[in-house]
Amino acid sequence: MTRDRALAAVIGACSLALFLPLARPLVSGRVFVYNDLAWFHLPMRFLYRQALAAGDSVLWTPAIFSGLYLHGEGQLGLFHPFHQLIYRAFSLQAAFNLELLASYPAAFAGMVWFLRRLRFALAPALFGAMLFAFSGFNLLHHHHLNMVAVVAHLPALLAAADWLLVETRPARRASAFAAVALILGSEFLIGFPQAVWWNTMALAAFVVYRCAEARRWRAALPCAAAFAIGVALGAIQLLPSADAAARSLRLTLSRDFALTYSLHPYNVFQLWSPYFFERGGYGRLDYPWFHELGIYSGAILTVAPIYVWIRRRVLPERRTLMAAATAFAALNFVLALGRFGGLDILLTYLPVLESLRAPVRYIVLVQFSLAVLAAIAIEDLLAIAERRAEPPEGRLPWLWVPAALSVATLVLLNAHVLPFGRDTFSTVAAAAPGVAFVVGVTLLVALAARRVRGAIVALAIVTAADLAFWGLRFIAQEKPRRIPALVQAIEPAPEEGPTYVAAPDGGPLRGDILVLKGYRLTTGYVALFPATHHPLDSTEWQLLAGTQWVVNQAGARTPVRGSAARVRLHDAAGHEMTGGARMIADRPGNLVIEIDAPQGGRLEMTERFDPGWTVTLDGRPAQPVVVQEDFLGCVVPAGTRRVEFRFEPRSFRHGAIGSAAGAVLLLGGVLVMRRERSGDRG
Repeated sequence: MTRDRALAAVIGACSLALFLPLARPLVSGRVFVYNDLAWFHLPMRFLYRQALAAGDSVLWTPAIFSGLYLHGEGQLGLFHPFHQLIYRAFSLQAAFNLELLASYPAAFAGMVWFLRRLRFALAPALFGAMLFAFSGFNLLHHHHLNMVAVVAHLPALLAAADWLLVETRPARRASAFAAVALILGSEFLIGFPQAVWWNTMALAAFVVYRCAEARRWRAALPCAAAFAIGVALGAIQLLPSADAAARSLRLTLSRDFALTYSLHPYNVFQLWSPYFFERGGYGRLDYPWFHELGIYSGAILTVAPIYVWIRRRVLPERRTLMAAATAFAALNFVLALGRFGGLDILLTYLPVLESLRAPVRYIVLVQFSLAVLAAIAIEDLLAIAERRAEPPEGRLPWLWVPAALSVATLVLLNAHVLPFGRDTFSTVAAAAPGVAFVVGVTLLVALAARRVRGAIVALAIVTAADLAFWGLRFIAQEKPRRIPALVQAIEPAPEEGPTYVAAPDGGPLRGDILVLKGYRLTTGYVALFPATHHPLDSTEWQLLAGTQWVVNQAGARTPVRGSAARVRLHDAAGHEMTGGARMIADRPGNLVIEIDAPQGGRLEMTERFDPGWTVTLDGRPAQPVVVQEDFLGCVVPAGTRRVEFRFEPRSFRHGAIGSAAGAVLLLGGVLVMRRERSGDRG
């Protein structure tokens, strides 16, 4: 077995060891529940699976805010084929785990494909894939399901683009064209626009790099066409998300919102001392969530760039890639600084970007770029071990700079020799493991560069341990739980009809979790909070939305008096009519009411109004009206009537047409490309 194959086997085993803890809940009947997983993602997917099983519309749910454009909210990927498959075929527990797990092998396989297309041997490609798939960003953000899922598309997108840019055979160019469009369409269908933006940035930068390298600028045109088709394929998600965003509180927020969770420069300490801060990261203006402010992703990402630039003269075939990756990492690090980086005007005044928060998340593109540099470092160390390259001369003093900074930080700051930061900096004992990893990785790189036997294998193993200690340890802090255990503290909802409750502000039952017990919420937790006339946390809203109970953090229910009935009839003066209104169908996006009105009046409901609602009276179209400035109703004539409301928003219809058009354009583009003549298209 060659050294490359032997090292590849070790890296593959390390990657599997990193993946298995993520898969443990799947086989134990549990789910991860940290943060948004329990508060948002699991309840929303519970509603999604319920609707699929019952044949109901997945566009609207009455279970959040007394009605929510569920598809428009955009973080469920309701029409992504993979989600449709798993949530139809498996239990909620299995499907939820499969959705979370799928991102990591997808990111790993995509990165292997990308690096192999850049002519890396198997072991360096696997090493870069391990670094990206199990990066600090992807592990710390495991609870942001759709964000990690979109990020996982990044390396495959670049690999497909490279295939399209350099391929000359028509049939293969057509396949590459389809791959770019389909990967982009998949990203849009998953529904996390911020992550799609990151991938688009990387795609644009990579296309410029490859076209400049090959001097084939015309080759970028098919990529642009594939991108446009990818956007069209995703229209079924894009247009509803734009519609929901336009009617949400997100657009009422100040421009400063886009700068929340900017990366404070103090966090640069993490690059050489990952456990330097007591809470993992430093946020002067924002709550110091570790998953947002933790930017470390293995000591190798700090050491490898120094090593490859020391070796730049003997790596002529990688010099352009090194420069491109380094420049792209530097740009995105400045963007991650947000308000502290001097480019905040870009983040607050450019369309779309001004509604996206947390500039620190640009760190994902930094980690991706540095993983490429780390693959170059392993490639060179492997060449030295196989005597295809000469070892570096001298003692490599620059290589030891991060280790020296790490030790100095530990001694001077974590030991509190310098009298400041006592409430921010961690103890020596807490910070020491990070120092050990930085020093150990530096030593192993130096030894591998001297052809010390086993050093490069040890480097791969220590790097995997470094990633696990940072990311998997964080995930393990919140133990997986069985789904019923999440709401065992609360009584089940009565079976005779829907029960409307207001959720607690904090504690284990916060967010949307009560829907798992059969309740409908008049409050809720989503990314795109609907813009309403009555504040969502006000008493007026609770009463008009039909709140029957208020639940506290312990699960105890307190009845609410004076709330509006689910359906009622009022005359023109606003007085309740003596006739009857009976709900005969109360399904998501489909409401049927029979009324017996002695005189003309208005039918009023506790369902929240949205322009996507349509109404028919005895089968004839009518006009829905806004009741109490936030709720759904319609004017009804005297007599016995059947009133049917359906949620059929134009944004969804137009989006579906756009996606269908994208599929036709994709087919046409593939057929055209297959008929091209072979040759250089530069």
